[in-house]
Amino acid sequence: MKPHLILALTNPVDGKEEEYNKWYDSIAMPTYKSLPGLVPLGRFKAVDVPHLYPFEMQNQFKYLSLYYFMADDPEVFMENIKKAFSNRPEYEFSSCVDKDKFCEPIFAAIGDINFEPIDLMDELKRP
Repeated sequence: MKPHLILALTNPVDGKEEEYNKWYDSIAMPTYKSLPGLVPLGRFKAVDVPHLYPFEMQNQFKYLSLYYFMADDPEVFMENIKKAFSNRPEYEFSSCVDKDKFCEPIFAAIGDINFEPIDLMDELKRP
């Protein structure tokens, strides 16, 4: 089994940021925490600081959520996640998320990683 990360890069619809954050905190994250094998690592808000490199592109996203999972085949894992959503009638993708700027790439570890969730169902623990 190989470690994977999902980077959910999102923006709220203009004028809907409060509703967007409420949905993420009260609907999305509890649902994602209940999905088998998926570990939400946290949500982050972009910080506007000068770029380190002059050729760096502008960030297009205001929010980032990170998710961790272990799988031999990430495609099979994601198919199982899609099936698990059918058992979560309380979950509906929010209309407050700007779907014109939505990106959710998955990355597989290519070597050692410096973190790993200790307990896949509870909060991360520090040694």
